[in-house]
Amino acid sequence: MSDIADIIRDFGESRPRVVADLHSTTFEIKYVREDVAGRYSDRDFDEAYKLIMANTVTGDEFKSLIGEGQFNAQTLFFDDIVVFFFPSQRYEGVFASFDYDGSFPVNELVKQVSETRTES
Repeated sequence: MSDIADIIRDFGESRPRVVADLHSTTFEIKYVREDVAGRYSDRDFDEAYKLIMANTVTGDEFKSLIGEGQFNAQTLFFDDIVVFFFPSQRYEGVFASFDYDGSFPVNELVKQVSETRTES
């Protein structure tokens, strides 16, 4: 498992729903929590991968408009799930999803992953 995927999997009290390493043309599921494993098929994972990678391309374009600072994470908030994409190289990174409520420590997770990446 990648270093970032390990950090995400072991992050605090919150266990992730899914963690995956995403590459420019492939992906590798690193962890699926037991209670959500049966909810997703290989086709679901493949479709999610394609959508995330398309979003990553547009995120790079958006990043160039901002032009400042390091791009640490893309975050999507749903009613009860929060999704992260932590880029590592162009069109590569780590995907993670967690159950979400207002108490989830979003900033702490982004900070911990960002610090690990700068140490590497």
